[in-house]
Amino acid sequence: MTIRVGILFNSPSKPLRGEEIDYLAEEEVLDQVNAVQEALKRLGIHHHLFPVKDDIEETVKALKFLKPDVVINLCEGFMGDSSLEMHAPSILEILGIPYTGSPPLTLGLCQNKGLAKAVLKACGVPTPNYCVITERNSSLKEDLKDLNFPLIVKPLREDASIGISRRSFVRDYMELKRQVEYIINLYRQPALVEEYIAGREFNVSILGNENPIILPISEIIFDFEDEPKIVDYAAKWLKESEEYAKTKPVCPAKLSSEIRIKVENAALKAYEALGCRDYARVDIRFESKTETPYVLEVNPNPDISPEAGFTRSLKAAGISFEDFIEKILGFALERAGKSLPPKR
Repeated sequence: MTIRVGILFNSPSKPLRGEEIDYLAEEEVLDQVNAVQEALKRLGIHHHLFPVKDDIEETVKALKFLKPDVVINLCEGFMGDSSLEMHAPSILEILGIPYTGSPPLTLGLCQNKGLAKAVLKACGVPTPNYCVITERNSSLKEDLKDLNFPLIVKPLREDASIGISRRSFVRDYMELKRQVEYIINLYRQPALVEEYIAGREFNVSILGNENPIILPISEIIFDFEDEPKIVDYAAKWLKESEEYAKTKPVCPAKLSSEIRIKVENAALKAYEALGCRDYARVDIRFESKTETPYVLEVNPNPDISPEAGFTRSLKAAGISFEDFIEKILGFALERAGKSLPPKR
């Protein structure tokens, strides 16, 4: 028995909004595609690429014609619009094709940071206090009456640290007004404003479903003397920048058993509350005074390129990339009542 695997991914295109430099985050999907292709070759599994370009009908026709048994879903948006990420698995569901990763509802929830935080709060998962500002002429003092400075201002519906810089850290209403207007004007969407949590930052990668496992935790070590200590766009993507040089991941993180258990429990509760599936990464800030792990974001279908945090945790766990790919293919096929063919 042979198996046909499809790799669905968004063909990089200029973002519809934001800064010109945001295109770097779009290109990253190609690194993931190359890594997955190499893993499938090592596994001896036949695969076919399904790039999503500007004509979704062509992609649908290709999927119907080639009929893959399962699809590895790496699609992060459509035509430069990351808010359309949730629609890729919706198409696969309509076509009856099993796929890896989280379902549309989870992707849509996590794409809207305000909704995701509302769900986390409702489920008792600590997350920084926040509000969503939809209009540039909003009464900020009234909107933020329950929040305390300093604050972080982010686009409501972006990922990969897009729209986040050191200017996102605001200490007063003048700085807040400037940054809210920047988000609404340039990114054409509401601004999420949340309290800044000073403390250690962790990336918690989770693999599995009924009995998910938590991979070795990665800590972000910041070499800045002053606040903010954040993973902004430059720290994530601009390798020649000071922010990148002063933001270093360490995996596994050096943690006491007490802190590790608290961080893992918060990450797992967030994973389950938002309906994540197969694999995800949860970003957490640990506030030392109250020993509270605050969930900043939940990333379903996170970046799995060779230098990404999830892949770093796989290596620390002794799990090869091809074993990871084999596992998530198995998860997807199992949901369809199928299984991977035995190895020869």
